[in-house]
Amino acid sequence: MGKNKEIKGSHVVVVGAGPSTKKYWNKIEKFIKENNAITFGCNNISEIFVPDYHIWGSPQRWRKFGHLINKKSKFVFRSNFNKKTIREKWDGSYEIMNNVERRWELGFENKNSEQFKYCCVRYKNNKMYGCFKHVGVICTFWAYIKGASKISLVGNDGYTLYPKEDLSKNKNSQHCYGQGFTDGFAYEYCLKRDMDRYRTLRLLYKYCKKKFGFGFEFITPTVFNEFYNPDVLEITDKYEWEELSLETYKYIMKHYMKNRKIEKEE
Repeated sequence: MGKNKEIKGSHVVVVGAGPSTKKYWNKIEKFIKENNAITFGCNNISEIFVPDYHIWGSPQRWRKFGHLINKKSKFVFRSNFNKKTIREKWDGSYEIMNNVERRWELGFENKNSEQFKYCCVRYKNNKMYGCFKHVGVICTFWAYIKGASKISLVGNDGYTLYPKEDLSKNKNSQHCYGQGFTDGFAYEYCLKRDMDRYRTLRLLYKYCKKKFGFGFEFITPTVFNEFYNPDVLEITDKYEWEELSLETYKYIMKHYMKNRKIEKEE
């Protein structure tokens, strides 16, 4: 990493492992070069490119894909990693994010509820608080904390950008690697996870716009359309994604979350 690759004052591009990263990589790479951007690569992204900062949010994915890393990157891990886990794949220097993880439960629909307040995004005492779960979300917050001047996200498609039928038939994938249900969870549960991430992104956007003076934007197709700007990379593909009703959300909570082991870190 060169001397000009400092995060403070730089444009940061958060590169997720969604299928759009691979599909639009030529446009993304050109955008990164033209903007002299710092890149944050999320989890298993080494097949596509070597990021300036390689950020891992999931110990499970690290154990599975950590052997694919490139030593030219700087490595950053969420606070759910311990030294022993990191040393399984990497013996060099690294940084640990200082975050306190929350988890969405029913009660979020009332903004005055304790659940909603509990999961609100904030930065206090050098710690990031919020229901991040997904590595792309916490990467975005970390970019703000580190002093980025602009933040763009690519490859953060959401797990349910493509219909269940297409994923079942391996016509599309949930990641830029593999085919079909690469995430390993039932489609219905993935809907719940995308809904939770959407909720946190809205809180993050509002908080950071007020605290740091600017928002972030997605520049490749995503289920999080509220933050998507298709004009940046001149992408014409459009996808429709309907947010879950409260009734559907409750149904998924009841039928897919009885066993808390399903709540693996992403």
